[in-house]
Amino acid sequence: MEQLQVLFSTIEAEIVSKTWNLCNENLDETSMVLSFIAENNTTSQQQLYLMELLEKFDNIDKTTILRTWKQSNQIYYDTIVKLRKAVSTYNINKLKITTKKKKKLFENKRYLCILSIKERNEMKIMREVCLYILWNIISYPTNMKYRQISTNSFYQILKRKCDSLSVNVDELFVDVEYFLKEWGFQKGNDCNWYYHEDIQLLLLWKCYQSWIYEQPMYYFYKTRVNIPGTICMLSNGKWKKYENCVIEWKNLKVKTLQVGNPKRSSLEFNVHIQWYNDCSEIQTSCIKYCCLILDHSWHLRTINYFDREHLSNCCSEFNSFQAIHNRDNVNIFKEPLNPYSMTLKQGLQCFKEKLQIRQQSLTGEDELVRFNCNFDKCKPPIPLDINEDILLNDIYKHLPHYPNIQVNWNILSLFVVPYKHTICIERTDVPKNIINEDIVSLSNQKPKFNPLLYECDFHKFKIIEDTVTRIYTSSKNELKLLLHEVIKNGYLSDLITCQYKNNKREEKQRYENIKQQIHYKDSNADELILNDKILTIINELETLYHEDIHKQIGYPLSLENICAILLYCGKACNVEFSYDQIHFQHFKWKSLDKCLQSAIMILHTHERREEENIELYCGLKGVRLKNEKEIKAGFFISHISTSDDLQVAKMFRTDQGCILHFHSSMRRANLIDSCDVSWISPYKHEREILFARTRTEFNFDEKKHKELIAWNAKIESEDKKTQMILLTWAMHDQFIQQTVNISKIWNHSIDLNLIHMILFNTQGNVDLTIQCLATFKEWRMQPNNKKKYEEIKNEFLERRCCNHHINFFFIFFEKEVPEYTSIELAILFTLLNGLPFEKFEESERTTNKK
Repeated sequence: MEQLQVLFSTIEAEIVSKTWNLCNENLDETSMVLSFIAENNTTSQQQLYLMELLEKFDNIDKTTILRTWKQSNQIYYDTIVKLRKAVSTYNINKLKITTKKKKKLFENKRYLCILSIKERNEMKIMREVCLYILWNIISYPTNMKYRQISTNSFYQILKRKCDSLSVNVDELFVDVEYFLKEWGFQKGNDCNWYYHEDIQLLLLWKCYQSWIYEQPMYYFYKTRVNIPGTICMLSNGKWKKYENCVIEWKNLKVKTLQVGNPKRSSLEFNVHIQWYNDCSEIQTSCIKYCCLILDHSWHLRTINYFDREHLSNCCSEFNSFQAIHNRDNVNIFKEPLNPYSMTLKQGLQCFKEKLQIRQQSLTGEDELVRFNCNFDKCKPPIPLDINEDILLNDIYKHLPHYPNIQVNWNILSLFVVPYKHTICIERTDVPKNIINEDIVSLSNQKPKFNPLLYECDFHKFKIIEDTVTRIYTSSKNELKLLLHEVIKNGYLSDLITCQYKNNKREEKQRYENIKQQIHYKDSNADELILNDKILTIINELETLYHEDIHKQIGYPLSLENICAILLYCGKACNVEFSYDQIHFQHFKWKSLDKCLQSAIMILHTHERREEENIELYCGLKGVRLKNEKEIKAGFFISHISTSDDLQVAKMFRTDQGCILHFHSSMRRANLIDSCDVSWISPYKHEREILFARTRTEFNFDEKKHKELIAWNAKIESEDKKTQMILLTWAMHDQFIQQTVNISKIWNHSIDLNLIHMILFNTQGNVDLTIQCLATFKEWRMQPNNKKKYEEIKNEFLERRCCNHHINFFFIFFEKEVPEYTSIELAILFTLLNGLPFEKFEESERTTNKK
C-alpha cells in the first residue's frame, strides 16, 4: 500500500486506498487502475465515478470496466448503461464474485476472501448453512425448534455437504460455530447450541442481509436491476414500511412474499404483476403513488415510477418465461408470461397497459397515439405475417432451453397528454409591466449572467449532464433532498418566515436553533423533519399544488417540482444557483437542477405550444457577444428566465448588456423544454417563461442533438449600451432558404411548415419536394377531398393537430405509409417534431405587403 502511494503520488491517498480495497489488495490490478487514472488525466470527480463503477460492477473484470469507461469518454452515465447491457448477457453460474466479507458484521477482522472465477466451495456451503439457520429463527422467533441446534446432527449434515464438494469439514465447522456465537447462540453443558435470550431481530436481520449479498443471484440483480431498499406494503388495510419487502421496522416482524406457485418446481409460470397509480392522497398529502399487485395478493407501493419498475423487474425474474422490452438501452421492462395460456396479442396488451401507466405517472402523458411491435426486429424475430392470436408456446417451443428463456420484443410506443389536461398559452390574464421595488432590487443583485455555451463542445455538454447525475443519495424523498441542499448551501432563510434582526449573531443563532429543531445534518438528508410550522415554504407549496391550473392539468407536478420553480423564480438562492451553473459548478445544486428541469419538462408537455407565436426576451447584465459565428448550434448550460414583456428584459439588462430575443420557434421546439410559470412565480408582472438547461438524449448522437435540440444565434441590432441577439431553433434554420424559395414558386400560398417538413424528410431534395407539393396541390383541389377533411377536421383538432395544411397533407399521404393513420402522422410532426414556423413568417408578411 505504501509503495503504491509513492508510485502514484499525484493521486489522492483516499483514491489509492479505495482502489486497493476494490481490487481485493491485488497489486497488479490496483496498479492497472491507478495507471489508467494517471495516464488519462482523470479529474477528481471522474475518479469518484470510476470508484463507483468498480464497486457496482465488481463481478466484471477491471479491464472491461476501464475499456468501457474510456470508450465512453469517461462519462459515467454512458458507461453504466453499456455495462448493464453487457452484464445482462452474463451466465449467472459463471459470475465472478470478488468481495471481501468480514466474518463479524461490524468490527471483527476475520474475513473470507473469494477470489476465484468460480465461487469457492467452502463459501458456498457456509452461505447456505448460515442463511438456513438465520432465516428459520427470523421467520419463527418463538419456535423452540429453531432456537436450539444439536452439535452432532449439525456436524453430520455439514460433513455430507463437505464430502460431496471435497471441503475440509473440521475447518468449516469451526467457522460456523464462530458465527453462531456472534448471532447470540450459547453453547450448553451438553455441547449443543441454544438461543436463550430475547431474539435480537434487527441484528439477525443484518446478519442475514450480509449473507444474502454474497449470493451470485444478488450480484446478478445488483448490476442488472436496482432493487429498492425500502418499500411500502398493504397489511390489514394500512400501508407499512418494509426493508427489501420482508422486515417491518416498527414492530420488527418478518413477512415473506411468495412469488409464483408455492409448490416446488423447476419451472415457474404463475408470477403475475399488475401496475396502477394511486391518486387517493392528492387532496390530503399532495402525493401520488406508483403501485403494483404481486400475484393478485400483495399490494406494494413506491413513491416514484423507477422504483416500481425495478421491483417489478426483480419479481419478473422468478418467472421461467419472460418477454423483455429494452427501451433506448436504458429503460428495461420485463413481463412474466405463461406461454402455454397466453397469446401474442395478450402479451403485447400487458406491455401496452404498463407503458401507459408508466407515462401517466412520469409526465401525465397517458393518451395512446401509437403502439406497435416490430416483429422482424424482435430477438428471436417473429414472422411478419403471424396471427397475433397464436399462443406464445407455438412461437417459441422450438428454441433451445424453452420454456426457461427470455425473449426480446421491439416495441414502439407513443403517448401524449390528452387535450383535456392541456392548457392554452394565451396570456391575457397575466399583468403586464408593473414595476415595483422588488423587481428592481432583484435585477441589481444578479451578477454578470451568461447562460450561453458559446463553444458547442459536445463532450463538455455531456460532462455537465454527468455532473448532475446523482449516484447515491442520503434519502429517497426528493423534497427532503432539495430542502437539505438549500440549507447546506446557506439559504435556510428562503425556507422559513424571515424575522429580520439587526444583530447578525442573533440571526445566526436562530438559524442554528432551527437546524436542531428540524434535525438538519450535513451528510444525511433523510433525517430532516419537514415541519411546515418551521419550514413555512411547505405551506406555500401545498397552496400552489391545489391551484386551479394545476388541477386542470391533472396534478402532474410533485411538491419538489413546485418548490424548485418557486426557489428559482422568487427566492434569494436563485442568484447563487445561476452563478454556479454558468461557472460549471453544477454539482453544488444537483437536487434543485434535477427538480427544476423535471418540472419544466412536465409543464412543457401540458402546454399547447404548437398554437403559440410568442416572442420572448431575456435581459443579461454586462454581457456582450463578440462574435456571433461562435454560436452555430448552441446549448443552454443553465436555466433561463424570459418574458414576453421587453420592458422586463430591459430592467434585468440594467444600464448595459444584451437582450436575448427568442424567436417563436424556440417555444414550439419539442426538445427545447420551456414552460409558463407565471402561476407559480410571486412576480406575476414578469410574465415569466422558463427555459430548461439543455438535457442530453441518450440515443442521440452529436449530429442529432445539434439538429433537434440546439439553437442558433444572430446579432439583430446593437449600439453602445445594448446588443439584441436573436435565438432561433436550429430546425427552423435548416433548409430555410430552400423553404422560402419553394414558397415563392406558389406565391406563398403553401404553409412553410409543410414545405419544411417535406424538405426534412427528403433530406433537402428540392426537386422531389416540389414534385410532392405539386401532386398534393392537385389532389387537394378535388371537391371530394376537401369535403373529406371537413368531415374529420375536428378529430385532428381534438388530438392537438392545429395546422390544417399538415393535417390535410397526411390524409393525402396516408396511403404511402399504411402502418400509420393520418392522425398519427399529424401528431408525430405537430407535437413530437414541432412546427418551426409561424403561420406567417416575416418573408410572407413582406411579400404580402408588396
